[in-house]
Amino acid sequence: MNNSFEYYKVFYYVARYLNISKAAKVLSTGQPNVTRTIKKLESSLGCELFVRTNSGVILTKQGETLFKHIKEAFRQIDIGESKIEEETNIAKRKISIGLSVAAPYKLINLFIIPAIGAYEQDYPQTHLQIVSKPTPELIADVTKGILDMAILTTSDYQPIVASQERIIMNFKDVIIAGNKFRDDFKEPVSMEYILRFPIIGFSRDTETFALYDHINASKGLDYHVDIEVPNYDQALAFVMNNIGLGCVPEELASSAIRGKDVFEIKTVDPLPERRLSVVKNEAFGNASAAILEDYIIKYFVPQGDEAGPGKK
Repeated sequence: MNNSFEYYKVFYYVARYLNISKAAKVLSTGQPNVTRTIKKLESSLGCELFVRTNSGVILTKQGETLFKHIKEAFRQIDIGESKIEEETNIAKRKISIGLSVAAPYKLINLFIIPAIGAYEQDYPQTHLQIVSKPTPELIADVTKGILDMAILTTSDYQPIVASQERIIMNFKDVIIAGNKFRDDFKEPVSMEYILRFPIIGFSRDTETFALYDHINASKGLDYHVDIEVPNYDQALAFVMNNIGLGCVPEELASSAIRGKDVFEIKTVDPLPERRLSVVKNEAFGNASAAILEDYIIKYFVPQGDEAGPGKK
């Protein structure tokens, strides 16, 4: 490391808050000292890391590159401190976790719960509290510090406010229908055509509804849900009984498609990629939650690995 750790520490907090005065307050120093340190780091690296604005600062391209790696380094430091705290402060272990109602239960059951189980084996004194809510409510609760962390579905249309998002895996939805509708969908169709049929889905207060409402609104279409269900498993059951069309994660629908209980409706425009993510608010540091987050992320091998998710 060519520069002092203190330089990178100052850079980290300025990049995190995008505000020199806030960073100075956290670091218990003055703004001139922070500005001077940033200038020294920029001089040493031979590039600008920030661009000053009226409201604060923004990262340059080089600054974003550096922050990506510095942020991970600081996260590892936090985890190291958390593990020491866990070893010396067993009585205070408590984690509140939110699970999105839109998170595919199959993925939760296969991968998330085993990861939590692995954590519990290593830290049996931890008290876990699990709640289930729509994604927007979970994001609000994490932001306010009501929940330590949340596992939820996200997309480019759902901002993660005041929280840190770490992507667990990407997934895609497929639109499916029961065999009663096969003659209606012999060729790829538009969303306008699909919306002529009964739609099975989630309520308006979910990220899933917001996503497809946005997609259809951009095409001048009015998205609607005729039959609201609380989770994907029920959506699949309604579709299998020929009650309407549903949009579910590909992993969940694959078995029913192979068994010819339902079929995939091909669309003219591809559906967007979505994410299963874990989010937590760095401002409300919970030592146990930081360690559990690492267990969840490590339970998933990098995509493309032949072992697949959850294999070690």
